[in-house]
Amino acid sequence: MTPDEITAIRSQLLVVGVHGTKVQLHRRCKAREIVRLLSGIYVPTAALADLGVQQRRDVVFAARLSALSIRLPSHVLSGAATAPLLGLPGEGRLEELIAYAPTRGCSRIVRFPSLTLGDQRIPGVTLRTCRPCQPAASVEFLGFRIAAPSRILVDCARTCSDEQAFVLACAGLARASHFNRFRPSESRARLAEARRDLLAEASLLPVNTPGRRRAEWIARNANAGCESPGEALVLLALLRAGISGLTTQEEVHCRDNTYFIDIALPALKIAIEFDGRVKYGNTVEEVHDSVEAQQRRQRRLEVEGWLVIRVRWSDLRHMDEVVAQIQAAIRSRLGR
Repeated sequence: MTPDEITAIRSQLLVVGVHGTKVQLHRRCKAREIVRLLSGIYVPTAALADLGVQQRRDVVFAARLSALSIRLPSHVLSGAATAPLLGLPGEGRLEELIAYAPTRGCSRIVRFPSLTLGDQRIPGVTLRTCRPCQPAASVEFLGFRIAAPSRILVDCARTCSDEQAFVLACAGLARASHFNRFRPSESRARLAEARRDLLAEASLLPVNTPGRRRAEWIARNANAGCESPGEALVLLALLRAGISGLTTQEEVHCRDNTYFIDIALPALKIAIEFDGRVKYGNTVEEVHDSVEAQQRRQRRLEVEGWLVIRVRWSDLRHMDEVVAQIQAAIRSRLGR
């Protein structure tokens, strides 16, 4: 979901004492006009009507996240569940939320009841809040009290899967640095600053914090030049394989044209291009034109001595084969 969509859902919530008495809202709930999210907080049934299965899950996630921020306004929210608030990629799963309590004496358990909406049942969620040794730094954003973006990315890096954490870190660094491939010098200077912030945030974690070393590795290696989750996953696989000398958005001049290669080994003139659907368009004509332009671009790069390796979404399920192909290309270029 987008930040605007989450904000719109939050604005529809009904709270006891603000939008009616406890008895009034309970009666509306029994009449199925509204649905209870937490004690004293409801969402209109109309907000959940006429939606597909996944859309309804997304709306319930946004409503629950909003209800939690209303019920526990002093708690600081972090983790992958807050990524959609920042416009970062993510499925929106409340189980991935980290809620920092303001003091060690706060209650640790928050239970969201299951919801039955027509023939769809959405399971309940039980959250366990964190009680840090010292309060987590936070900012007010869209009505939510969330951790600083650098802390959110570090928390994602230490608690999510490697793949999810790396994708979020790449997107977060791109957002923080306002990465622009047409202004590489300025962008990379801002990127270096954003990376320092991430590393500094990771260094503040206690030494025995689970996932701290992984968070530091991701902070050092995530790259704002990855313009899609697919590109980030390819880069992660290559880094894991120990391949060095990789760059992103490598600028190449071919006669009167300038191209930006998704991931490159410029010293060996190996170009790795990720073919995402967004690059092709939504209509048959757009796809046809995009494929022709792509083939023309590849021919021009090959004339300049580049070896172009294309990776598609379906190839991500067989990443070991992609890595093996690139390693073979490296050995060939080195004459081994």
